[in-house]
Amino acid sequence: MMAPTATALRILAVDGGQSSIRARHSDADLVIETEGVSRLPDSASRVAEAVVTAWIALGRPAVDRAVLGLTTAPADPAEALAIAARVGTGIGAAAVWLCDDAVTSHAGALSLGWGVSVVAGTGVACLAVPAQGEPRIVGGHGYLIGDEGGAFWIGREGIRRALRAVDGRGAQTSLTRLAAERFGNLDGLHVRLHDDARPVDTIARFATAVLEAADADAEAQAIVREAAAELHALATAASRVAHPGARADEPTPVGLGGRLLTEPTSLRRSLDARLALDPALSPRTADRTPLDGAMLLGRQPAPGRYAPLVHVWQAGRAA
Repeated sequence: MMAPTATALRILAVDGGQSSIRARHSDADLVIETEGVSRLPDSASRVAEAVVTAWIALGRPAVDRAVLGLTTAPADPAEALAIAARVGTGIGAAAVWLCDDAVTSHAGALSLGWGVSVVAGTGVACLAVPAQGEPRIVGGHGYLIGDEGGAFWIGREGIRRALRAVDGRGAQTSLTRLAAERFGNLDGLHVRLHDDARPVDTIARFATAVLEAADADAEAQAIVREAAAELHALATAASRVAHPGARADEPTPVGLGGRLLTEPTSLRRSLDARLALDPALSPRTADRTPLDGAMLLGRQPAPGRYAPLVHVWQAGRAA
C-alpha cells in the first residue's frame, strides 16, 4: 500500500498558547479548545496532556502528522523531541512537527510566504523569514522579561496604574474603576494575583478593558501608545532580518495577527498610524490564524523555509 501524499495526510493542527490550546483535525472543521499552559516547570508534560485530551475530544481520529505550534516550545532540541514523542505516542501519530508558535503564526499570517509576522495575543510572537536564508525569531522573550505590547504586558500596565492611583502615587484613571469591576476590592489585589492559579491569563484578560478605555482615558492611551511603539520597533527590527536594505519601492510584507491586532482595537489603530509613516514596511491583517498556519504547514511535504525552527519526530526514530 502506498504512503499518502502530503496533501492527503491526516493532520492534527495545534495552536498552543498561554490562554488556550486549540486543535483541529484535517478531516473536520470542529475546533477543540482547552485551557492554555504558561511556561512553568511542568509545562512540557501539561502541554502534551492537553494535546492528547483535545485529540480525544475530537473523537480520536487517525493522525499521520501532528503539527504543534507552542508558546512553551522548549529551546533544547532534546526536550522538544521528548514532548513530540510523548504526543506522538499518545495519539498514535506517525510523525510530529513541533515548533514555537511564531512559526505557525507566520505560516498562517503570510500564507507560507516571506516577510515578517507580528502576532499579539497573551504574549507576542514575531518571526522574520527572508526570501533566501534562514528564519529568525525576533523579540518575544516571555512574560517575565519581554512580550512588550502583548495582552499580559498591557493588562499588567493597566493594573499597575490603577493601583498607583489608589495609593496616591499616580494620576487618577478610569482603570481603577475597571479593575475593581473585574477583580473586586482592590485592597490585597496584588496578593490574590500572585496566588492565582493562572496569573498570566488572568492579568492578560484585563488588556481588553485597557484597550476599550484608551479613547477616553489618558493613562490607558499612554499604555496603548507605548504598546504600539514596541510592536512597531519589533516589526522594524524583524524587517532588517527578512529584507536587509529594504526600500520604499520594495517594502517588507508584515502580517499582523492575534486577537489584539486582527480586530479594529485601539492598539491596532495606533500601530496602523505608525506603520503608515514607515515606507519600508507593507502591513496587512494576517491571512489566516496560527491554527490555520499549523494546518497549512502540515500539508506541505517538508517544513521548507521553516525547517531550522521545526523539530521533527517520527515513530520509531527521531530526525
